[in-house]
Amino acid sequence: MIRGAIVVTARGRFPADIHVQDGQIVALGTHDTPAAQVVDAGGLLAIPGVVDSHVHFMDPGESDREDFITGSAAAAVGGTTTVIEHTHAAPVLDVEGLRRKVAHLRRRSLIDFGLGAHVWPDRLGQLHELWAAGPAYLKVFTCETHGVPAVLAGDLLQCFRAAARFGGLLLIHCEDDAMTRERERVLREAGRTDYGIIPEWRSREAEEVAAAETALLARMTGAHVVIAHTSHPEAVDLVRRERIRGASLWVESCPQYFFLQESEVLDHGPFRKFTPPARLKNGKEAAAMWRLLAAGAITHISTDHAPSTRAQKQGGSIWQVPFGLPGVETTLTLMLHAVHQGWVTLERAVDALCERPARLYGFYPRKGSLLPGADADIALVDPARSRVIRDDQVISRAGWSPYAGMAVVGGPVMTFSRGRLVAKDGRPLGEPGWGRWLPGAGSAIPT
Repeated sequence: MIRGAIVVTARGRFPADIHVQDGQIVALGTHDTPAAQVVDAGGLLAIPGVVDSHVHFMDPGESDREDFITGSAAAAVGGTTTVIEHTHAAPVLDVEGLRRKVAHLRRRSLIDFGLGAHVWPDRLGQLHELWAAGPAYLKVFTCETHGVPAVLAGDLLQCFRAAARFGGLLLIHCEDDAMTRERERVLREAGRTDYGIIPEWRSREAEEVAAAETALLARMTGAHVVIAHTSHPEAVDLVRRERIRGASLWVESCPQYFFLQESEVLDHGPFRKFTPPARLKNGKEAAAMWRLLAAGAITHISTDHAPSTRAQKQGGSIWQVPFGLPGVETTLTLMLHAVHQGWVTLERAVDALCERPARLYGFYPRKGSLLPGADADIALVDPARSRVIRDDQVISRAGWSPYAGMAVVGGPVMTFSRGRLVAKDGRPLGEPGWGRWLPGAGSAIPT
């Protein structure tokens, strides 16, 4: 039993004891059965474990950057109890590939996980069979990135039509291939190797064009589509227009698009090389992102956790070093800090981090909920805890954080996965292998 917490849901908060039996929540409040173990949560908030629906643990693949053991441990420390992972270096392209990955990960995760599969333009005829095997989503790139080929407009239309027929859910990386290729050619021909190439190469315009095309095709076909890592208000607004007109669209964003400034790349270079890049130019744009989150135009928050070590980030020119940044263990902390600052309500933060992604990917109410019958995936958080984020606190194999040096208020204290304590006070507990694979929802898509 967890005693004395304030339970927080997307709809409100209330004091209640949480009773757990056999890995599930059996009651809130009073319960006749005596507790074998009591956790004192006085002064703490109890929220559903975070459902981070977009992470890259590189396992198998580039596991020197991250693997499931370190990645899932970092997630647990950050208050996350469910992740959905896909790896570009070893993409899942077919049913057998998904089965091999599930088998590979059987003893490698501390927390429960779903898996994404990739859409290759020459494999569109196999999507229904792949979807039925259990990925949480099918990932599509509209530009060639990370060695993954672009799915261009004609193939994208066919992909959307197919997904609409079998009820699949698509996660789309939106950057226009022609625009990113043209900018790369111009910048390379000019001999540019300065850090300023990143926002010029991966431009706002490229993201907006691809987001607009994706949103329009979603409405035309009826496909269920998530726009991944949406980076700035104009892109959100383009998607919202089609959503208002009836498209089945959801908008994912990430903390880096609320907290990191575009200009930081000029000083930090490879440590701010991710795509889409940070876009914020001023406080006005940051405020606009928070308003869009509060209003639900940004439907949910993930991390796009794609770490590299310091050595890997410093192992070549800005063109050569890998994209991506770590984030899985800081997201809940950053959102609690935003609550403390008054930028978003606690209930909306819980909705965006926990309930909404669990509903979207078919895991609710087992995940993203503290209702009786749900898995006892619980994060106990201290809303008043003050600390400075430091690199030496990082559990991820990356060993650094883009938020190092930032003073924050609020953070996770204990994380429970199916009733088991898997992290406490910044350290993972237990052995990998506790986490189970969660097959995707198939056609059970929320409306």
